Amino acid sequence: MKKEVKVGLLGIVTFAIFYLGFNFLKGLDVFRTENEYFAYYSNVEGLQTSNPVMYNGVTIGRVVEVMPEQDRNRVKVMLAIKRDIVVNDNSVAILSDNGLLGGKMIKLLIQSGTPLKDEGTLKSEIEGGLMSGLSERAAPVLKNADSLIVTLTSIVQQFDQTGVALKALIANANQTTNGVNAVVASNAKNLSAITANAATLTSNLNGLTTNLDSQIKPILQKTNTFADSLNAMRLGQTVAQLNSSVTSLQVMLKEINQGKGTIGKLATDDSLYVNLDKTAANLASLMADLQANPKRYVHFSLFGRKDKEKKK
Repeated sequence: MKKEVKVGLLGIVTFAIFYLGFNFLKGLDVFRTENEYFAYYSNVEGLQTSNPVMYNGVTIGRVVEVMPEQDRNRVKVMLAIKRDIVVNDNSVAILSDNGLLGGKMIKLLIQSGTPLKDEGTLKSEIEGGLMSGLSERAAPVLKNADSLIVTLTSIVQQFDQTGVALKALIANANQTTNGVNAVVASNAKNLSAITANAATLTSNLNGLTTNLDSQIKPILQKTNTFADSLNAMRLGQTVAQLNSSVTSLQVMLKEINQGKGTIGKLATDDSLYVNLDKTAANLASLMADLQANPKRYVHFSLFGRKDKEKKK
């Protein structure tokens, strides 16, 4: 073999090795066992090459290329998916969060339809992540906190003005107290005379009370006699009314025992008790079913996440 042929073959082999190695470093496997599909998004939110493609929690592929298309204001994403995974034309590539650290991944939602060929185009959606849900829930809370801070600030300002007014009121009270003390000191003699006069008046009232006591006692005795007579008359009327009430009560109890009237029917007929017992049994059955199957009656979501409708 001539040297020129050897050099040519060596160059071809070197170029092939260089090409294959360069494509391998770019993430392209020349001897690949995967099909490539395309999806288009308005915003990939930090999606990078080699991010996983998941199907029901299992990695079935990876992101090969993320290429912006400026003329159409969108981003083209190439996905490499294992060939043994049958992808249909109605399948959806959902861009979602990969954990709490902010990574991204593609969730593949495979739906019934015609099998999609290699380098076909998938439908695309963007799933609301945990951080976006928290941001939506935190926005009204932060707004309320801002309004609360403004209200507290205005209240504190009003307290500042109240403090100044309170200091002025305390100063005026001190001045008033000093004035009262001065008035009391200047009129001490007059107050002593008034106290002496009050003692004399009290002594005179005591003597007057002693004189009136002997005159009032006969009147009080007559009043007590009249009150006793009045009580005796009222007691007789009360006893008569009580006897009449007891007689009416006995007649009513007799009718109840005979089953007459609403209360008599309730006392003699047990249908109401039976209906109440059945109602209690049905209520207990309902509570047991509610504990066993709470999702049948109450739907609750921690982060406000809505399940996406499957596109057909």
